[in-house]
Amino acid sequence: MGNCASASDGCVKGFSLKTMAVKKKKKKDEKDKIRTDAAKRRSRIIRRRVSSRKLHQFDFSSAPPDRSFSNPTFQGSMESGWCDAISVLDSEWDDDFYSVHEDGFSVVGSESKDLDDFARNSTAEQCVSSVGRPNELNPVYVVEVSNARVGETGKQEEDHCGLLQSTCLPCLPSTVPTLEKRKSFGPVTPIAKRKLALRLSFKSREDVPTTPVLISPKAVLPKPIAGSSMPYCPIDKMMADCWSPIEPNTFKVRGNNYHRDKRKDFAPNFAAFYPFGADLFLSPRKVHHIAQFMELPAVRASDEVPPILVVNLQIPLYPATIFQSENDGEGMSLVMYFKLSDNYSTELPHHFRENINRLINDEVERVKSFPLDTIAPFRERLKILGRLVNVDDLTLSNTEKKLVNAYNEKPVLSRPQHEFYSGENYLEIDLDMHRFSYVSRKGFEAFHSRLKHCIMDFGLTIQGNKAEELPEHVLCCMRLNKLDYTRYHQLAC
Repeated sequence: MGNCASASDGCVKGFSLKTMAVKKKKKKDEKDKIRTDAAKRRSRIIRRRVSSRKLHQFDFSSAPPDRSFSNPTFQGSMESGWCDAISVLDSEWDDDFYSVHEDGFSVVGSESKDLDDFARNSTAEQCVSSVGRPNELNPVYVVEVSNARVGETGKQEEDHCGLLQSTCLPCLPSTVPTLEKRKSFGPVTPIAKRKLALRLSFKSREDVPTTPVLISPKAVLPKPIAGSSMPYCPIDKMMADCWSPIEPNTFKVRGNNYHRDKRKDFAPNFAAFYPFGADLFLSPRKVHHIAQFMELPAVRASDEVPPILVVNLQIPLYPATIFQSENDGEGMSLVMYFKLSDNYSTELPHHFRENINRLINDEVERVKSFPLDTIAPFRERLKILGRLVNVDDLTLSNTEKKLVNAYNEKPVLSRPQHEFYSGENYLEIDLDMHRFSYVSRKGFEAFHSRLKHCIMDFGLTIQGNKAEELPEHVLCCMRLNKLDYTRYHQLAC
């Protein structure tokens, strides 16, 4: 057998054309790959040179002062992985941490590869050795980034804010403040801002001085002098918006024979307390214990009872409703001031002085009732004496005239709408008309617009339930002349 003397069209020197084309393509791909790799190496060398030139040209004298300190929180293993705290702060997830070993140090701009190369070439020993030495690179700690985010200055807090411990950023030189450097790393989403604010708001330490927040406080106003808002006028002069003293014997109280004939007589002409001033204040809500906001006069103290009696009449100015769930709202406080009589021990009988002491000391008594006796506070005997003096001068309808004539000068027990407060030299009684019955409030509401035309007498007494407690005596009394409450102001309390 011999060899083939002639070759076909698809065969050249024993090789097919197809095999030769594959070899040529493979050689060309190898040359392109070698050329590409060489170009990449040259580009990387150029970038490294540019990055090194930037570092050598940096003026370390203008770098920020060394704010690092020996924090045991960050004294961990120096071989631990780098932590990208900036990316952690920007993340919307609390457990989102990235490693620089995986080229995860996210930097916006053309210097990202420079920073990657610099981070790879830097070691932890270089970072730690540069701390505290002048004219060298200082590390940026996570605490600095957190403090710059909040805007704190001064001593840094020993708290890692939920980030990894024993970690620091690479030694990155910077000539801008920490806060501006933090903002230059990219936009912060609103969700990240809220989560960061919540995370940093609980960084509280007793040993860390906090900067006080300067808030403009409300000016401390001096206490108003008792009786300064309403003038005094004699009873024989007809003046508006004033108060006048009246005689106690103008009121009718239970007489000596009241338990037999049920008749009332004029009270004895001496009282336990006499008026020396009055005030009227508007208020969005009820003001209790109003005497503590007033400047009361200095009077001689008494061994038996407080020398000053303050009566706070709380009057509602909002409409009355049948089914009223809340008994508070806009109203006014009519405050009347009384001082102890100079002849308290000589003019008043012993039984009345005993009743006053029992009222002040909040004693209790046994009250006969069916089927069993009960124990009741003695203060439930306090009784209000009210009177409208100039009924004929007012323009009233027939129904209103009948109601006024039926209930005018009729005393009423103040319980349970009263409160008692004791001070250093005074006793205060608050009479809460907000809690009066619907009928009583509705009747008084009809006179809101007519108060500036009314002359009213006010008094207090202690009800006598036994024969030895009669006749009743007036505890205090005063006349109020045509009060226009729209001309008064609120009490600064």
